[in-house]
Amino acid sequence: MRHLHNSLSVLFVGALFLAGCAGAPEAPSGARPTPPPQQPTRPPQAPAAQPRAPQPEPGVNVEGMTVFEMQERLNELGYKLGTVDGVAGPRTVEALKKFQSDNKLSPTGTIDADTIKKLRSAK
Repeated sequence: MRHLHNSLSVLFVGALFLAGCAGAPEAPSGARPTPPPQQPTRPPQAPAAQPRAPQPEPGVNVEGMTVFEMQERLNELGYKLGTVDGVAGPRTVEALKKFQSDNKLSPTGTIDADTIKKLRSAK
């Protein structure tokens, strides 16, 4: 029994010793650890030149317009498109195309700065 006890003790101590050696490899004596490589940095880039928007007429706001605002304005101007609900359905698109065509704009059915300007300034 004593022989088995000694054998287990030797195995246990050996296992502990080997587990301690299983860590990271040591650097040679006198060697200093090297820092991790640094990522290259990019020089700051100048902002890209953006095209200048045409200057609006005084008193006419050409900021974005919601579909709801567009529908209200088209209804006020007599382009009957049905219920003002904020959804650009087929009737809204057709009313917008008609307005654009009547105002010598390209009848795309989509809102753009020129269309907003005309919608806001139309009487």
